[in-house]
Amino acid sequence: MECMSRTIFTGLASLSLAFGGTYVIQHLADKHLPYSRKLHIVVSSVVACGVAYQVTAVRARACQAGWMAAEDKHTYLNPISERPKPTDNEDEN
Repeated sequence: MECMSRTIFTGLASLSLAFGGTYVIQHLADKHLPYSRKLHIVVSSVVACGVAYQVTAVRARACQAGWMAAEDKHTYLNPISERPKPTDNEDEN
């Protein structure tokens, strides 16, 4: 649970930082941009959403891989031939 909480807050932080950074860069380069100032917020929002989605997706996959590695039968560290065979008792739980 802690891993996913950090993932969500990292995504939120990246959303805020990407929005602020994109907006400031657009404000500084206003004379060289092909669109008006009214679109700065729209462009910043789209860029920030894309960055936040990418950061959150990558970290969520890392959390999922960690959870699966914590279980013996779903680990990337053990080859398939070395993984324990499921028994009938495990299926009942």
